[in-house]
Amino acid sequence: MKTYLNLDMPFTKFLAPAKLNLFLKIINKRADGYHNLQSVFQFISLYDEIYIRIRDDNKINVKNSNPLISEENDIVFKACNLLLDQSTIGVDVKIKKNIPVGAGLGGGSSDAATALMAINKICRLGLSKKKLMQLGAELGADVPFFIFGENAWAEGIGDELHSISIPESDYLVAVPDIVISTSEIFTSFKLTKNVNPLKIATSFDSKKHESIENDLEKLVIKKFLGMSSLMDWMKSFGYAKMTGTGSSIFLRPKNNNQFHKIKQLKPDNIEIYAVKGLSVHPFYLTD
Repeated sequence: MKTYLNLDMPFTKFLAPAKLNLFLKIINKRADGYHNLQSVFQFISLYDEIYIRIRDDNKINVKNSNPLISEENDIVFKACNLLLDQSTIGVDVKIKKNIPVGAGLGGGSSDAATALMAINKICRLGLSKKKLMQLGAELGADVPFFIFGENAWAEGIGDELHSISIPESDYLVAVPDIVISTSEIFTSFKLTKNVNPLKIATSFDSKKHESIENDLEKLVIKKFLGMSSLMDWMKSFGYAKMTGTGSSIFLRPKNNNQFHKIKQLKPDNIEIYAVKGLSVHPFYLTD
């Protein structure tokens, strides 16, 4: 049997980017209980750091810097087990969390996708992007997007992806100390009627798409104290939206000085991130 490494071997670092939903439109509820949606997914320059080394036994060890995420509940642990289920290879994984948890930024899904891609590469497993996306879909609806690796017009439950060009943009992202469960929000959401879907676009049109709202925003603001005041505060600086199921709210800054102004004025329970939109997942820039 081939020995993959000595355990003194260093870890390899990979970046797992966050994402924004530039809008979120709920179309209808499916027979399986999930909702069909339309959205535009935008990579942003806020990253978790994933450190991986391959073991020459079949043990899987995952350590997360967030103490609230236990190994058995860590989506990265589940991803490693799914990928290496029939393998004699094991992995040691360390995760440095920089993306806030439960903030609608896709951090967990991004971590899982990055782990799948990275292990496939350094173990030379030879799985195609399509196969990795299929595995990712077993872990969560957002995981295939991060493996897809490009900004995307998303449909279905977020797993039907079409490449979309988005002009280079800066974003300010406000994250309160509120953790929101995606499943809880979708369970609570009541769609009164089916909505006519938008036409799939290959490029993001600010005039046409910027004004499309997040259909879950009103529900989240109603259910979680503090979201209403945060939204009002952010809207005083520009056109602000919630991303995903919350709790992050973002806007495009008017100028370079606005970040510093917002940072100075922000309430104590809110973190502000200045990020750039990315056109591709960083994994594919080094692949």
